[in-house]
Amino acid sequence: MKTFLKIFAGFVFVLILALSGVYMGRNTLIKHAVEKVGPKFTQTTVELGEVDFQPFQGYVMLKNLKIGNPKGFSEKDLFSLGKITIDLEPETLFGKKIIINRIAVKNVFANYEMANGTNNIEMLQRNILGKPKPEAKQQKSSSPSAAAKDKKKDAEKTFVITDLTVQDVKVSASVSGVRMTLPLPAIHMTDIGKKKPSTVKEIVSSLIKIFSKETLNAITTATTDALKSGADSIGKMIKNLF
Repeated sequence: MKTFLKIFAGFVFVLILALSGVYMGRNTLIKHAVEKVGPKFTQTTVELGEVDFQPFQGYVMLKNLKIGNPKGFSEKDLFSLGKITIDLEPETLFGKKIIINRIAVKNVFANYEMANGTNNIEMLQRNILGKPKPEAKQQKSSSPSAAAKDKKKDAEKTFVITDLTVQDVKVSASVSGVRMTLPLPAIHMTDIGKKKPSTVKEIVSSLIKIFSKETLNAITTATTDALKSGADSIGKMIKNLF
């Protein structure tokens, strides 16, 4: 009996040490997990600078998250996110539905590019959702059936996000042949996944869709302003000539 108790006590001690090691190294483990799983999710390079995860407080902070360009575009990063803070309900981490009270994303920089009839932001969204390229739509697809996709979705964790904000956003784009950095309005979304369960892919895809729309609006406005400015300059020059 004494021998058994000693063995059991030794096992518990080793287990505590192992759990302590995991807890102490949790930030490094998360960083490596993001950089390993991220590329499978986006089909691009993914780099993460720093992580601070406080599980008992339900607090997560990510710094310097970089998402590379999809294939067919330059080697520049598509997105650079300076800081992401997440406030969640810690008791939901082990359940199927994770409740997040707030996500705040700050200092976002994007590099907008066009190639082969599409843009890099749209291509990233397609990668995340697993959609084929536009020219491949007519080809026979060997993708899983709708039933298989539904079954896979049921197995995925879903999220409810009460409040999500993206602030201090800038995008680099070519306007009338000139590379410009344009500011974008803040993005604010509420009650995500409250009515219908939402997976990570669906949430990120919705956010990218909004970002793409705001980017195109900014480029259109800047292009119109540039053309108007050019027309005004030409008009003034002609007027001065006569």
